[in-house]
Amino acid sequence: MNSVHQPRKNLIIVVDVFYALILLYLLFFKRVGLTHSETYAEFLSINYNFIPFKSVYVFLATPVMSMRVILDFMVNFIGNIALFIPWGILHPVSSPKMQSFTRFILLTLVALFFIETIQLFTTLGSFDIEDILLNMFGACIGFALYNLCNKRTSKS
Repeated sequence: MNSVHQPRKNLIIVVDVFYALILLYLLFFKRVGLTHSETYAEFLSINYNFIPFKSVYVFLATPVMSMRVILDFMVNFIGNIALFIPWGILHPVSSPKMQSFTRFILLTLVALFFIETIQLFTTLGSFDIEDILLNMFGACIGFALYNLCNKRTSKS
C-alpha cells in the first residue's frame, strides 16, 4: 500500500520545490543587483506601507492615468493574489496539520510578515501591508479550492 502512494508523495515534493523556487525568485532574487540612489536608512524610511489599500485609494483618486500605470496596478494587485493561491493548495496537501484553517492562517501570516520584513531589510523590496493582505487572500482562495476538491473526492 505504501508503494502505491509513493509516486503521489514524490509528485507533491517536486511541485512544492518548484513552487518554492518560483517564490524565491519572484520575492527576492528577481531584484538582486538593483541599485538604489538613497542611503540604507533612507531606503528603510520610505519603503514601507502600513495603510491597507493605500495604493487602491491613490489609484482611484488619480484623475489621469496612462495605460502603463493601469497595467502596473492590475499586475501588482492580481499578481499578489495569484502568487499565493498555490500556497493555499500545497500546504494542506503536503501536511495534514495544515488542513486546520487556524494553523494554516497562523503559518501563512507569520511567513508573509517574515517575507515582507526580509524584503525591506535586504533592500530587495518593501514592507507593504497590502501585499500581506492580498497574498493572504490568495492563500485563502487556494485553501478553499483545496477543501472544495477534497470534499468532492471524499464524496465519490
